[in-house]
Parts: sequence; structure tokens; C-alpha cells
Amino acid sequence: MLKTAMMSAVATVALVAAGPALAQEATPPTTPPAETMPMTPQEAAEAPSVTEVLRNDGRFTTLLAALEQAELTSVLESQAAVSIFAPTDDAFAALPEADRARLMDPANVGELRELLLYHVIAADVASDQILGTRGGVPTAAGAQVQFDGTGDAIRVDAATVVEGDIQTANGTVFAIDTVLNPAASQAAMGDEDVAQPVQPEPVEATPPTLPDDPVDEAMEPNDPLPTTPE
Repeated sequence: MLKTAMMSAVATVALVAAGPALAQEATPPTTPPAETMPMTPQEAAEAPSVTEVLRNDGRFTTLLAALEQAELTSVLESQAAVSIFAPTDDAFAALPEADRARLMDPANVGELRELLLYHVIAADVASDQILGTRGGVPTAAGAQVQFDGTGDAIRVDAATVVEGDIQTANGTVFAIDTVLNPAASQAAMGDEDVAQPVQPEPVEATPPTLPDDPVDEAMEPNDPLPTTPE
């Protein structure tokens, strides 16, 4: 299980990753997914950082502005291995305008930082580690996010990965279609959104017919039942 701890750029920054592991809750697909080939040392040295990839892509301008506001850009660039589940501009546009304004208010930088760190895993994660599995994984914010690779597409809480395995010099980017919310973590809620099978109503057994002989009212509850005389 990933173990993470992350603080802002104005404080001590520590990211500790102990190999990613997800709780198995489904049989892996019959056909194994294609394995992502790791970069060679030369490719890694020449590759852009995670924030540079976000900037060059063009779909993440709001996310980049939020990272700057939260003073997390340099933090992400300085880490050796991170994975970011990056909401697109369309995902941020789907938030209520009041919520976007509140998050970008300098007075609420702590809330913004926690929200953004909930999108970060302190390890280089690949899609083939998620496919066929479902479970909670700790984020850099501390709260667990729910990964679900048992369906047609990879789900991260209520978001869907629209493009995965975008490799960078220091990690991987997954584009998602919804801004994640640590307060709505499906891992914390115990998969409450998953439909549960209907349980049949218990059938009450017909009570046995009591003997006609009266029972002494003074009899204690643990006394043996009276026997019928021969």
C-alpha cells in the first residue's frame, strides 16, 4: 500500500512511496493489459517534468493555475516519482462558479492545497497496476482515493480516466473528467455507491405448540421445562 506524506512548498516536503498495491476484489482480465515500458535513463533525462507535460498538453490550464496558487508546482517538479490524476479544464468548468472562486481565493489556500494533493499519489503508477483491481490507495493529502479498474474504463472515485500513462521525467499523468473531492472519497464511504444485492426478508418460524399443562409461574427462566408424566 502506498504510504504518503506531503506538505506545501513553504514547509518541509516529504514523499515516501512503498510500492503501489491495490485491494483485489475482482478476477483480473483474461487478456493481460499491455505493460508500460519504463523509460531508459537517457529518455528520462530528456523527458519533461510532470508540470511541463501538463503545460505542454493544453488541457490543464486551470489545474496549473491552481497548483501555482497552492504553491505546489515546484513541489511536484522536485519529486522523483509521482502520479497525478489531472482534471481537465472541462472538469474544472463543471464545478459551480462559486466553488471555483472560493478555491482560488488566497484566503482558502489550505483547502485548495488539500484538494490538489488528493489528486496525487506518491509513486509512479501505471494503468496495468489498476486494471482488474479495486481498492483504496492513500494520496498525498492523506485521505484514501478509490481506484476501480474492474469496468470498461479506470475509475478514480467518481471520475473516469480519459487518458492514462502519460509519462514524464518524474512520474505519470492520468487525465480525468471530474475534479476529485476528498470529502466524497468512495474508499472512505466503503463503496456506498455500489449497488448492494437485495437481501430476502427473514422468514419467521411458527412457534411450537405449547402443552396444555400450565407452567408454574414461579419457575425461573433457566429451569428445565416440565415433563409430561407417564
